[in-house]
Amino acid sequence: MSATVDTCALCPRLCRHKCPVAVATGLESTTPTAIMTQVVLARHNPKTPVASAVDLCTRCGQCQDACGIDQPVVSLLDQARTDHQPKPDPWVAPEIMGSADRVAVICGDFNWTDSLRSALKTNLAELHTSDHLGEPHRIRTDTLSTTLQEIRTIFGDRTAITSCHTCQLALKAADIDTTLLADLLDEQHALPRWRTCQCEHGPGVSVTVRCCGARAPLQDRHPDLALSMACDVKRRLDGQAVYIEDSRCSAHLRAAGANTTDPVNRLRTMEMSDANR
Repeated sequence: MSATVDTCALCPRLCRHKCPVAVATGLESTTPTAIMTQVVLARHNPKTPVASAVDLCTRCGQCQDACGIDQPVVSLLDQARTDHQPKPDPWVAPEIMGSADRVAVICGDFNWTDSLRSALKTNLAELHTSDHLGEPHRIRTDTLSTTLQEIRTIFGDRTAITSCHTCQLALKAADIDTTLLADLLDEQHALPRWRTCQCEHGPGVSVTVRCCGARAPLQDRHPDLALSMACDVKRRLDGQAVYIEDSRCSAHLRAAGANTTDPVNRLRTMEMSDANR
């Protein structure tokens, strides 16, 4: 028996109150305990729907933080995904356009490279990624190292500038010098800050739940539940306008009707203002 997986499966849901998916959806099937139970059952019954169950997660790690015996839940689920899901096709790495030392990593709908060039008065290269630098390949143990090596090969000694924590985590794991757009702009803004599950702790609006559901695997495999999480955070914010340094989370919450702004949103507003002058 696997001590770690079985321990989670036998736990009386002690981390349930910290799991943002379980809290927002109200589904007991989304608790880490229930998911790990599916993993254990799959050893004995291959018809157990474990492949879908292990994706009921945003990998925020709040269950690990709440665990009194330091269970590595995120890595356990990454291993379960490797064991019970088909291996994906090899990652097709994007290319960097331009020769500048600093690279703007564009992972959303708006290309903010020119706006940042203008703000910094410097040249920038750019890279466009539709999957947050191979995110589906980085949540498995069998494709993680290859994906990180490809990222290292793409960037070499260049510095990356990213607007979201998902890409930031990938770049840092690949040992790439990385700057968050929010830190680079060093904006002074009047709106209170809402900190996502990947933000550093600090002053800001507290709504108990710190994860909006924007990240994989939940967003990719269970988008309806990801939207439910965004709607739950919107309800908790109760109409309050907030600033979020992570553009991915901000866009996800805005799609659910929340009043959010972020560095990319601000650059876009600045560009539209300049165009209208």
